[in-house]
Amino acid sequence: MRDDRGQLHTIEGLAAAFIIIIVLSIVVQTTSVTPLSTSFTNQHVKLELQNMGNDVLSTLDQTKLVNNTNPNVPSQLKKSIVDWSVYSYYDVYTWNNTTYVSATNASYPPLNTPLSSALTYAFANNGVAFNVEVSFPDENGKVRLSKMIWNGDPSENSVTVSRLVVLHDGNNEIPVGTRYDDFMVLPDISPGTSLHNTAYVKLTMWVM
Repeated sequence: MRDDRGQLHTIEGLAAAFIIIIVLSIVVQTTSVTPLSTSFTNQHVKLELQNMGNDVLSTLDQTKLVNNTNPNVPSQLKKSIVDWSVYSYYDVYTWNNTTYVSATNASYPPLNTPLSSALTYAFANNGVAFNVEVSFPDENGKVRLSKMIWNGDPSENSVTVSRLVVLHDGNNEIPVGTRYDDFMVLPDISPGTSLHNTAYVKLTMWVM
């Protein structure tokens, strides 16, 4: 069930994704990922994938909501993690050449976050497969690893990049509310402070 806040998040995500796509288009247009058999070419492709993956994560992490000058507004990477947990039911999603569908429940709506939109443009439409995993500490200090997007086991020539994201409590990132209280899977590891949790986002890519 999605409320008005969920619809607003979708609109904001689409608008932000448009700007992100414009930025990423520069990266994609200057990068040619064409797999050949030589080891030199394989290394070249892996380097290009590594650069593109880092650009995707860093661009999202440094991009705020559209037309919002508030410095406290979260980055699009933070928003992607929170929306995945709260509005996409913390599920595993798979790219089906059209959209991201739940791997466990067909009734769930497609995954629609700034991160998924950016990955579609940068990789899915260019013959590159990818997985996204998120790890975070639980209340007992143990690290939990969860799959956000899973498109199969990576090849031996895969490349992995990562980004650490710090999430905070408050209206700008994780507001108090029924839906957030009920669906926010990443626990508050520091009650009484503004820190909510940290998320380690791992992006693995390989040429199909």
